[in-house]
Amino acid sequence: MILKNRVINKSIAIILMLTFLLSGFSAFAKDGESEKEKTVISGISASVSALSKNGLTKTITVKPANGKRTVRLQIYNSKEKMYKTVKKYVTEDSDSAKITIVFPKKYRRKVLGKWRISVEKTKSARSAEKYITLTTRNIVQKELKSKAACIYCVEDNNVIYVKNFKKHRKMASTTKVMTATLLLESDKLPEETVVSAKASNTPYSTPWMLEGDSYKNKALLHALLLPSSNGAAVAIAESVEGTTKKFIRAMNKRAKELGMNDTHYVNPHGLDAKNHYSCAYDVAKVTGYIYNKSETFREIVAKKKYKITSKKGRTSVIETTDLLKDYSTKHKGGKTGYTSGAGCCFCGIYEH
Repeated sequence: MILKNRVINKSIAIILMLTFLLSGFSAFAKDGESEKEKTVISGISASVSALSKNGLTKTITVKPANGKRTVRLQIYNSKEKMYKTVKKYVTEDSDSAKITIVFPKKYRRKVLGKWRISVEKTKSARSAEKYITLTTRNIVQKELKSKAACIYCVEDNNVIYVKNFKKHRKMASTTKVMTATLLLESDKLPEETVVSAKASNTPYSTPWMLEGDSYKNKALLHALLLPSSNGAAVAIAESVEGTTKKFIRAMNKRAKELGMNDTHYVNPHGLDAKNHYSCAYDVAKVTGYIYNKSETFREIVAKKKYKITSKKGRTSVIETTDLLKDYSTKHKGGKTGYTSGAGCCFCGIYEH
């Protein structure tokens, strides 16, 4: 019995010794790994969006790159539940190296794809992975009934779709986007403006734009952009530049500065007039410009209703003419327009 216990104890001691040795080896391995330099992959975000019909390349930086490190571009295979290499690259032998990664079109058939950039470990540096969600979209050609159109990405000034986009056309009340731009870029937004006879008598104005009454310019801006008041456009022009004539000169000057080379204004509201024209591209450009620049513009065009009050206490609830807000939460607002010469016009912002 004593002998048997001694054998058991000896076995336990050997097991404990082996466990100690193995754990010591494991700790040593971990310490050795932690002593290696960390590998950094930069130059690409975790979320990438692209049009499926276009090529997609991204230039990444791998550091350290000593020893000509192997870099793999991999895509996740959901059936096999593993990442598979579609491209392999080798870095330059340097402290830091740039590599242009090409995402092949044939692997981008799905709208959403899981990708990974993998850098193998070396004797002196740890391995690294960069996981990427790639969203690809198909732009389907549609036969638009509109006579001219432009889909324009305001973030990178990229034209996505065009149809007669530089043809000169009457643009109706989309003119008011430039009128709003000049007011927002002036220092007159907090001021109050008295409604002149000219503003009050402008065709297709609003009944509450009465001569002698006065409104804050911010309220007039709401009236300009929501119910599309022509009287508000004249009142704003007179407030910013003193006269509509001077304001129109300022409109044309600003258009040139913004690169709107196919636009010419002769009034601040957009009623049909000789030599008053623009094109789909220019209207898209000025809309994108002021939408990006002005939080006030973004807030106003996003509204459906607004309560406007004059200095004399006259109150009216005004509503937007932009009915697309009821169709999509991604529609962030816009400006409608209509005249007999221009037909129906629209410029708006959609978040993709």
